[in-house]
Amino acid sequence: MEELLKNTPPFVWTLGVFAALLLARELGNRLARRIRVNDEIEQGHVISGVLGLLALLIAFTFGMALNRYEARGDLMVKEANAIATAAMRVRMLEPPHAARLGGLHREYADMRVRYGLMTADKKLPLREASRALRARIQTDVLQTLAPIRETALSASILSAVSDVAGVAVERDQAHDSIIPIAVLGALVGSAMLAAGVVGATLRDHRGLSDLMFVLLALALGVIFDLDHPQRGAIPESQAAMIRMVEDLAGAATVAVAR
Repeated sequence: MEELLKNTPPFVWTLGVFAALLLARELGNRLARRIRVNDEIEQGHVISGVLGLLALLIAFTFGMALNRYEARGDLMVKEANAIATAAMRVRMLEPPHAARLGGLHREYADMRVRYGLMTADKKLPLREASRALRARIQTDVLQTLAPIRETALSASILSAVSDVAGVAVERDQAHDSIIPIAVLGALVGSAMLAAGVVGATLRDHRGLSDLMFVLLALALGVIFDLDHPQRGAIPESQAAMIRMVEDLAGAATVAVAR
């Protein structure tokens, strides 16, 4: 189920929720007519309570989705800084090590840009390729630093390369972390219950309830969009990572010219 949600475009989710709300309204309408609910005061109390609870659930879930969205952006910037720092420090080594390790870091940075731009269903191959390239870089760095392992430069480079790996793991985990299915289920279930109450209460005001359902489906669609990067109308910016790759390429060009 989780994989299905990750691979479902937000607009499909939004339309599905809207259809479910319409269905729930019709069921509520028919049930109210069958049991002949006529106490408007009692109906008003019920609909106010149900919609109030729904509003709290939407606010809670929206906060979760927005926090995860912002966390992914922060980790992208953090990873860009870590890669830039490591690439800068390996350039302090003697030739040909500086050029070789610098090239590997530029290749890795480009791979992480492509990772960030992909949807969830296409990230796994790039994640595995990134992991393999990180292992290659770490092995190469350890072999290169072996003769100078007791120096401050060696410690500085090892720390930077280790930071790159650590941030990558955090970022991968952040991309895997979505709102729990149980929370989304509770939210959609509450929305359908509210739609049923609206159908029972506003039996002669379909246009008004339709407008409310459109707004409600859009709100839930935004939550889903925020929680699934690069799949909908709210993509995650990769500007910091792209600029970092451009800076590394520029630095390499200058080094070659010298």
